[in-house]
Amino acid sequence: SVSNSDAESSGDALMARLNYTLMNKYLITASIRRDGYSAFGQENPRANFPAFAIAWKIDEESFYNSSFMNRLKLRLSWGQNGNREIGAYSALAQLGSVLGYDGSNVLSGVYNTTLANPGLRWERTESFNVGLDVGFIENRIDLSIDAYEANTKDLLLRRQLPAITGFSNIMSNLGKLGNRGL
Repeated sequence: SVSNSDAESSGDALMARLNYTLMNKYLITASIRRDGYSAFGQENPRANFPAFAIAWKIDEESFYNSSFMNRLKLRLSWGQNGNREIGAYSALAQLGSVLGYDGSNVLSGVYNTTLANPGLRWERTESFNVGLDVGFIENRIDLSIDAYEANTKDLLLRRQLPAITGFSNIMSNLGKLGNRGL
């Protein structure tokens, strides 16, 4: 299926997803999301976020025979997603105005209050997950175990600038962050 999400005044998105089940025991899901947001620079206003998952219902196999553990499914998934939690137009230079007086006339002026960053891009997290679902006593007790690793790059942060530049900071992509767990 292909759907177009509700477009915001400052963003747009397009998503495609494919689900496939083979013999009621092998499940495959693939998706791609293309997202745009006005906060990012002219060089990177849009980004693609793919994802892929497979699952195997081991309990549907002919060799599986257990009256105690009646559901057993192994899952693997990989995907990317993005963070856009910054203000609209954050990559653009912001302007301020000032009024002055030259003795006989009121003068109006414009100055930069922030610096532009045309290369500002989406913060991106890549995740890998392995999971096992188990059902006991006719699925009265369900157990799910997951192990995951998630790595985020291009973190959206305000980078401090030297005072001599006339600006205190600029929105930038800085650093990496990793997370894993069970």
